[in-house]
Amino acid sequence: MSRKEILTLALLIAVLPPAWAVASPYLGNSVGPVALIAAGIYAANGNKWEDAHRIALGYLAGDIWALAATMVMARTPLDPDVTLFAVLAVLGFMAVVISQKLPSLFYMPSWLAGWAIGMLAMNLDRTTPLMSLTVQIGAAMLVGVYYIGALVDKLHRLMNR
Repeated sequence: MSRKEILTLALLIAVLPPAWAVASPYLGNSVGPVALIAAGIYAANGNKWEDAHRIALGYLAGDIWALAATMVMARTPLDPDVTLFAVLAVLGFMAVVISQKLPSLFYMPSWLAGWAIGMLAMNLDRTTPLMSLTVQIGAAMLVGVYYIGALVDKLHRLMNR
């Protein structure tokens, strides 16, 4: 990467993600940093716009998986460790099979990462209603893919023409 490319990328990273971090609480999103994490898989996948929608759908599927896992674990009378193992095993198996059968729709790494991110956020925040938190997590994931990931990449390419 040339010096100009490094500096323009550094400038974009210095402005756009912090703008989201500042704005997200005012927009009703208490999990703004999730966007920064979600942008990582977009970048690790080579900033491929053609994969953005699969990555986004993978994140949203993972968010739904986190909601399902959290709800099952909260309502089962079984031993918490047995329940955790069973829920993770079944949902993990299903996520891999579904994403591999429908690779044009779901990007498996973002599904699994989105699931982990969602479960972490849901375990750490016990005060926000679960459905609201699920929507906030999903919104932050989409911001990560499209605003921080794709937009930063597009602007970076434009600035370096």
